[in-house]
Amino acid sequence: MNRVLGLCVFVVLLAGCEPPTVSETDAIQLVRTVEVRQGRLQHRLSFHGVLEPVTRARLAFQSSGVLSSRPAQMGQAVRKGELLATLDNPELGPAQKAAAARLQENLSQRDQAERDLRRLKSLVATGAVGEEQAEQKEAELRSLQASVARAEADLAGTRQRLEDATLLAPFNGVISLISVEPGEFVSAGQPVMAVGGLDKVEVRVLLPASLVGELDHGMPLPVNVPQLGESGLAGIVTELAAIGDKETGLFPVTVEVSVDPATTMIRAGMQAEVLLDYADVQGLIVPLSSIVDPVGGDPQVFVISGDAVRQVPVSITAISNGEVALKAIGRNIQTGDLVVVAGHRSLTDGQQVRLAQ
Repeated sequence: MNRVLGLCVFVVLLAGCEPPTVSETDAIQLVRTVEVRQGRLQHRLSFHGVLEPVTRARLAFQSSGVLSSRPAQMGQAVRKGELLATLDNPELGPAQKAAAARLQENLSQRDQAERDLRRLKSLVATGAVGEEQAEQKEAELRSLQASVARAEADLAGTRQRLEDATLLAPFNGVISLISVEPGEFVSAGQPVMAVGGLDKVEVRVLLPASLVGELDHGMPLPVNVPQLGESGLAGIVTELAAIGDKETGLFPVTVEVSVDPATTMIRAGMQAEVLLDYADVQGLIVPLSSIVDPVGGDPQVFVISGDAVRQVPVSITAISNGEVALKAIGRNIQTGDLVVVAGHRSLTDGQQVRLAQ
């Protein structure tokens, strides 16, 4: 009796040591799927540049001298007509006084000649003098009148040079560059500072000829400013170069963006990118992750068929932003089919699978 009981206990223990059996469901490959859709696939390129103010000016004096004052500071917002800088030229003051004196002298001589001519004409009428003297006085008067005109022009020129010794803001904007400090000598035409407007900025990018040919003046293009996280700004093509850069062979294109300085911090000098869609392909759209051997010579996808998969060869027409536009070889795949996007690396044609929830 004891021997029979011990044998039974041994059998029970032996059964408990056997490994658990694996269910058939757990052995089936688990996959994730996405539905095939019909659509258009655009390949978006980005081209980088630096924002510049559309309205900008480099300001200079038309005469030379020493910069005596510069109320404007770097980065300062200015209004149209606001005083920015003044120039000290010791020759301008005396030159204006001399021109004024010459004009006064010529005016006096002209006025005297006019009085003399009137007297001579009255004497000619009485026969006291001949007409020859009156004609000589008329010629003298015309010469004096020409001298007055020259003197007036000289005085206007010296006054203009004095006015040019002050720099005024040509429009509302901000000081973007200062190149001369008070006390420094400034040559005529030498840039002293630059002013840029705030309401419009533009970015200049270089594009290949194949893309430039697809653009037109006024065409909208989205612009991003990564520094501020601004994206999808409404840009407008304002300039299209007809001649490419001789070093790169690329064509300059300018895109303008209107901004509100009161509501955005977008400013000139920031990096910007212009976005351009260069391909627009229509077809069956699937995720790139669904393609087996996407860059090889035999791309394929696994399509769900019941509880198994079919290995379907495809032809890739475009790849963009993690998606693929493809053409089916035959009619083995169509809109609405489920393609495997995860768990398909070890799949074989006809293998049974289960779908992840």
